[in-house]
Amino acid sequence: MKNVNPVFKENYSRYLAQLDIDAPVKVDFLQNTYQVSGSGVCDSLGNKPDYVTCVILLKYVLMTPSYVPPGKDWIPYREFKDAGRGQNEGLATYTIQKLSRYFSGRLDDLRTAIEGLEGKPPEEDYPYDVCAVIPALPNIPVLFLFNDADAYMPAKAMLLYERRAEYFLDAECRVMLDLCLFEHLKRMAPAQV
Repeated sequence: MKNVNPVFKENYSRYLAQLDIDAPVKVDFLQNTYQVSGSGVCDSLGNKPDYVTCVILLKYVLMTPSYVPPGKDWIPYREFKDAGRGQNEGLATYTIQKLSRYFSGRLDDLRTAIEGLEGKPPEEDYPYDVCAVIPALPNIPVLFLFNDADAYMPAKAMLLYERRAEYFLDAECRVMLDLCLFEHLKRMAPAQV
């Protein structure tokens, strides 16, 4: 991998050293299956994914509690206890802005991309042009809401997590997951003409 931020490499090594599991763990992440073990992270073909994916998966395996905690209400990034203010919140906002601009005027492409990630309509109705629950990781769905631009307002995306997501991923990894979700949606969408 070219030009990888050294922080990702450092976190990867640190999380890998903390991992204490007897057998490899399979984890589904955005429609791909990965194996996490003491020797690292690999996809179903044995290839090491990018460092962002590795860090997310290692942190997920390290943090996952032995039970599924309560807290299925949907909340934005800023409402998590560990969200803080600063760089992570800025990156979360940056991702939302990129999603909003990229899919502005492309509702059909967005719906196709969401279907490619097995997104399903939420149980509740929301006043948005596109609403879907995307299974990002086990026990970590993402509620994706999108209103397209009109004569009065620009396009606006929202990514919400269940409150209990903080037991599975820290704030930094949730922001990285947002970025991964955006990249996967771009890949799943038909090419822009």
